[in-house]
Amino acid sequence: MLNSLSTLLICQMTGELVARAAHISIPGPLIGMLLLFAWLLLRDGPSQELDRFSRDLLSWLALLFVPAATGLVAGLNQLAADWWRIALAIVGSTVAGLATTAWVMTSLDSIFSRSDKQP
Repeated sequence: MLNSLSTLLICQMTGELVARAAHISIPGPLIGMLLLFAWLLLRDGPSQELDRFSRDLLSWLALLFVPAATGLVAGLNQLAADWWRIALAIVGSTVAGLATTAWVMTSLDSIFSRSDKQP
């Protein structure tokens, strides 16, 4: 169990170090997760111990949302005052994400359909 926890924390710490050293705006834990993914690809998957530890950790994932929910309750007055801005931001970002995805997919489809027709 200690080896598995160490592996996860080392990957996260390495990601943090890379993000800070490179001065990029990508979160360190995301870089660490990509490093862990690459490492697992090179090793042909996780060990039994890492797999079991990860599953146990995921079973407690809901507990990690308690501080966020507490923060929401503590800032309820601010949420009530700005609910329409928050809703507009959520709807706007969803529409923008869907439109961007559709545009990229149609662009890639036209590029690949042209390359398929050429001899």
